[in-house]
This record gives sequence, C-alpha cells and structure tokens, in this order.
Amino acid sequence: MRGHSTAKEAPAGSMRLSWIGGTEGVVVRVALIGVSHWHTAIYYLPALQKLGAEIVAISDPSEEALTKIGEGLSASRYRGYRELLGSEDVDLVMAHAPHDEMTELAAELVARHQPFHMEKPMGIDWRKLEPVAAKAQSERVFTSVALVSRYLGVVEQLAQLKRTGKLGQVQHYHYRLLGGAPHRYVDWGCGWMLDPARAGGGALFNFGPHLVDTFIYLAGQPIVEVYARVTHGIHNLNIEDMVSVVMTGGDGAIGVGEAGYVMPEGYERYFSVTTDTLHVGGDVGTGTVLFRSGTRLAFEGPNGDQAYFQYTANLLKCLETGCAPRATIQDMVTTLRVINATAESARTGKPVMLAWPDE
Repeated sequence: MRGHSTAKEAPAGSMRLSWIGGTEGVVVRVALIGVSHWHTAIYYLPALQKLGAEIVAISDPSEEALTKIGEGLSASRYRGYRELLGSEDVDLVMAHAPHDEMTELAAELVARHQPFHMEKPMGIDWRKLEPVAAKAQSERVFTSVALVSRYLGVVEQLAQLKRTGKLGQVQHYHYRLLGGAPHRYVDWGCGWMLDPARAGGGALFNFGPHLVDTFIYLAGQPIVEVYARVTHGIHNLNIEDMVSVVMTGGDGAIGVGEAGYVMPEGYERYFSVTTDTLHVGGDVGTGTVLFRSGTRLAFEGPNGDQAYFQYTANLLKCLETGCAPRATIQDMVTTLRVINATAESARTGKPVMLAWPDE
C-alpha cells in the first residue's frame, strides 16, 4: 500500500540471537533511552526481562527516573543519550522521549546505524520525520515503531484473512480507544504530555496513531480525506479531551476513529470492520467473525495492554532473523502525516485532503 513499508530483506544491524526460543547462546544487549517515559516501566522493561534480554545501559535527564528504573538492574546509567550511545555497544536501543524530541533522537540513531525501537508518534511533524525515514530505508537501518494495535487479537485475525484473500474489500472501520484523565501523566513524571507544544496535542497524538495506522493496515488504502472535531470540556486543558475523525480511503472505505481522555478510570476499547464478505465488531482481543456466507470464525488473541508483550517478542524475533518488523519508521511517517492533517481539520473545522505519490 502507498506509504507503508513492504521490504522483506534483512536490515542493517540484523544478527543471530540464539537465546530467543530458549536455546543457549548469545544474549541480546539492550539499552533503554528515556526511561522516564511511562511505557518503559509499565510495558517494555517487564517484557524484555521475561524474554531474557540483558539491560546493559539506561539514560534519562531525570536522576529520579534513573534511580527508579535502575533499581535491581546491573545497568550503566547516563543522563544523556549521546553519552550512552558513544560509550556502549548494544544490539538494540529502546528509544523514548517527549514527542517534540523524538525525531531528533531517531535521526541520531539512524546516523549511527543503531538498530532501534521507538514509541509512537516519533515526532510532531511528519515533514521532519520523512527524511529520517528515507535515510533509514536507503541505508537499511533496523527500525521498529510501537504501532501495537497490529497485535490485537481481532487485528491479527483480520490480517490473516487478508493474507489468504478472505477479508474482502473494507467498507467501514471503527476504532474507539478511550482512557482515563491525562493528569496521570504528571503523576508518572511525564508532565510534558499536557503541553501541546511538546506533545503535539492530547489524545490525537497519543492514541490517534493506533486508530489511523490500523485502518491503513487492514483497508490497504491511502487515506485521502480527514474530517475531525475535538472537545476540551471535561478537563479544560490546552490539550484536547477527545478527538473524533472520519477518514476516507482512496477506494472509498470509511474509517471512524475516536480517542479520548474521558474515562473516570481504566480503558474502553471497541473495534469493528465491515467488508463485502464479513463483519466483526466488539472486543479487541476475542470475538467472532461473521461471514456473509453464513459461517462463523471464533478467534482469541492479545487484548489491550497484552499487545505490548507480543510486540516486544516480535521485535526481538525480527532482530534475530533479519525480517522487517511489523511496523517501521516508514509506516509512522504515513500515520503522522494523517495525524497532522487531522489536527489541521480540527483547527479549521474543514475537511483536509491528502494526495499521495504513486509508488
């Protein structure tokens, strides 16, 4: 599909990591950059430890974050990531930063040909990320981006049906991802998330990449028009509480995405896809595909936060085998461009059209 990566050849930096799968051999050496980012403590550090990776170095401007994450780890600690990169020899960097610093960090890692993972959205302006992605692709640098909704049970099932020619033509898509109050980011030491100049926006830049990317991933169509609205009336902050966007695919598919910080606590997720051959709707992990032929297909897979472990396991597997990760920096450029267009539509109150070059 236009704008999304399809390359299968081994990226630079790929290696054989025989520890994966439980065999004896070399243990992958991982550095964690930006450990104050909440994804590190909640998702990636536990997953890496369970998968048997060795955390050899961590960095963050916050001494408090270094102390908290470094407890129990025999990892070197650095206040600056460039010092870490200049001092340590690692197989993989798990890279995190405030959104407005992500593109610069990605550019540094690409320039060093350092295999890395990064959280979405990898920046706040797709035009700045695009040349970094182009360099990574031309020089075959291993990159992976955490568009983890691709690992949800319903999405994995639909992707499998697509690979076998049974998905049909997507006509309608709906993904709702709602979370609790954004003040939790302040409690987690990530107060920059409430500053639109640093975060890009609110739920749109945080949850929105999942809504956009999964639509493109399944529909296989470039998004050619977006129309969005945002609200601020719950928390009355500079970042939006809620964003609703209607996306139109190049072949006519309609995608509806809703993301917000509107729950008193916890998360609410709803997912549905309608094609000319099937429909599925409801839970993001477990459910039943209803075919127009009258048959049914039950599925079960990762639900919500469980997708992060599956993502991390796949990341390490691709690092071992040299396969392309399920989502790379090229995919994030496409998604971030749509996010930027959605923000423009919300600001102007008008639809925004997107033109894509033919590949």
